[in-house]
Amino acid sequence: MSEPARVAEPVGRIVAPLVSPNEPEAQVVEVAVRPFSKVSRGELVCVLETSKASVEVESEHDGYTGPVELRAGDRVTAGQVICEVFESMPERREAESGAGARPAGLRLTRSAERLALEAGIDLSLLPTGRFVTERDVEAVIAAARKPVELDEALAAAIGGRSLVVFGAGGHAKSLIDLVRSGGEYEALCVADDDPGAPERVLGVPVVAGGLLAALSEHGVRYAVNAVGAIGRMQTRVAVGRRLEEAGFELPVLVDGTAFVAGSAELAPGAQVFAGAAVCAAATVGRSAIVNTGAVVSHDCRIGEYAHVAPGAILAGEVEVGEGALVGMGVTVNIGVRIGRGAIVGNGAVVNASVPDGAIVSAGTVWPA
Repeated sequence: MSEPARVAEPVGRIVAPLVSPNEPEAQVVEVAVRPFSKVSRGELVCVLETSKASVEVESEHDGYTGPVELRAGDRVTAGQVICEVFESMPERREAESGAGARPAGLRLTRSAERLALEAGIDLSLLPTGRFVTERDVEAVIAAARKPVELDEALAAAIGGRSLVVFGAGGHAKSLIDLVRSGGEYEALCVADDDPGAPERVLGVPVVAGGLLAALSEHGVRYAVNAVGAIGRMQTRVAVGRRLEEAGFELPVLVDGTAFVAGSAELAPGAQVFAGAAVCAAATVGRSAIVNTGAVVSHDCRIGEYAHVAPGAILAGEVEVGEGALVGMGVTVNIGVRIGRGAIVGNGAVVNASVPDGAIVSAGTVWPA
């Protein structure tokens, strides 16, 4: 009797590293390996880049790659599997049935796939037979959340000015101080999905993210998005939609030391921090951030969820696309457009328009 064919065994995985501590997402600049091909230890697999740094990802194993679905221009999250390496050439059906592979017939948009990987959801829960979008993934995430009952003491503290801060990181501290300085709202609690979140942020109690629906039902009217946009724009957008779907209003928050011209327009959820200036006829989109000391000159348009970081200076008629990041100390010349989802690194000087999704490295002049 003949022996059964030996199945190729994986010897390891190649994963995306954390390129920059403040940016868990990176853009794929180059992919150097092909699917189902030989790879050697130390061989270049891909090049990843953030606004602050770039890194060459090398294989730590000798062997053969399985599927490689990465493409230049994609975004990956630190820890995301780029590909598996096998001891011998795998058959395609073996590799495709491995851990973390897509179920047969599943087709996702790139943004939906990134969100699914970040949330760690089971891909088998997603629908097949059509393209899966971000909303499909968000629906699965929402269905997985278990309802949590509201603590009696927290319920008793709810008033007409009560506000929920979502996200227990550094941006939450800035927002809590901003809310306190204004006096119009009162930070009731900080909601966060991370079980390892601190118990309090600047004295405000931290509760489970699953409490959002209960808080809304108990009369909390307002919420703010405290997920910092640096490197986590996809999460920030998902949280913003989640807050709105839970029935919260997203108030405009402006620090008392900021300047906002009478002819400027701020959309719901916009955040303008200390010392910032939003000048004549400028518009700041929904849930966008104009951070400490930033200058948004006349006739600028800041898109939804965009972030103008501390000290950035935008000359007149600059357009910042949806979800774009303009880093700290950046200077943008008059009439320039920063594309949707683009990242401009700290200290860069931008003299011409930046395409959608492009990265301008920190400290450089664009175009080079």
